[in-house]
Amino acid sequence: MPSVVFLGGLLAIGALGSPNFATTGNIANVLTNVTPLLLVATGQTFVIACRGLDLSVGSTATLVATLVATAYPVVGWPAVALGFVAALSVGVFNGFGVRAGLNPFLVTLASLSIVQGVVFTYRTSPGGKVPEELAAVAGLVGPVPVALPIVVLVAGLAAVILRWRAVGSAILATGGDPMVARLSGIRVGRSQLVAFVISASAAGLAGLFLAARTRTGDPLIGQPLTLDSIAAVVLGGSILSGGRVTLVGTVVGSFCLGFLPNVLNLTGVAYFYQQLVKGLLLIGAVLLPVAVARVRERRERVKATTLVTTR
Repeated sequence: MPSVVFLGGLLAIGALGSPNFATTGNIANVLTNVTPLLLVATGQTFVIACRGLDLSVGSTATLVATLVATAYPVVGWPAVALGFVAALSVGVFNGFGVRAGLNPFLVTLASLSIVQGVVFTYRTSPGGKVPEELAAVAGLVGPVPVALPIVVLVAGLAAVILRWRAVGSAILATGGDPMVARLSGIRVGRSQLVAFVISASAAGLAGLFLAARTRTGDPLIGQPLTLDSIAAVVLGGSILSGGRVTLVGTVVGSFCLGFLPNVLNLTGVAYFYQQLVKGLLLIGAVLLPVAVARVRERRERVKATTLVTTR
């Protein structure tokens, strides 16, 4: 609910603060910018659900975008498959590392450095080429990006998996309490592996979209996605300690981060203050669930005390 209210406030401020906000071109630009973030944040939700963080998603998206653009002029369409296999490899590496008992933060931080280093070995500046058919995915139908309905469908499918399928229940149980999940017969290590593979796959799809949009491979293009994906999940109401996530909230949180810089730009706010606002927003999103939980606990204690007194 807070993210929905915040998004509504952003839209109202944008509409009232600038006549250019509600134009078709501006809305199309925001929706295009938010598409890769929606994909990455959807995958990040699975990792956070099982009490982890994936810091390698930005580098994974960069790896796919640059690999496809670099390899396509040489091998043709198999470059797309090669890029997606590379993304899956990162997810498997992260998953097995966490499954072996290593800290998710450290494992994904290491893979971030490794993957970014690999990218710089074969491309240090933007270049390459992508097929026209792939570039069309980043096109528009009116003010709506071609890929956006597909991304929303992917997020909806992810929500179904997370809430109504055994693998999703296992991931949530692992995030809630790994020890209890293990005692209940859930294969905790496999759940963690699946979560990181899903996250890497979503980052790979985002990399394909970035390559389609820019029609080239930029070795730095995916870097903002890492922190923004975590922020989108938290803004949507998910808990970083795992076990409680909402993919609907993740989608709303992604739109919040997509519209925030656009509204601030159109209303004349300097870039420095934009970063400050984003940071304060993230802190508020982290503190709000804690405050709500404490209020609920206090109310429950008051009710319990009143009941005992009455008896």
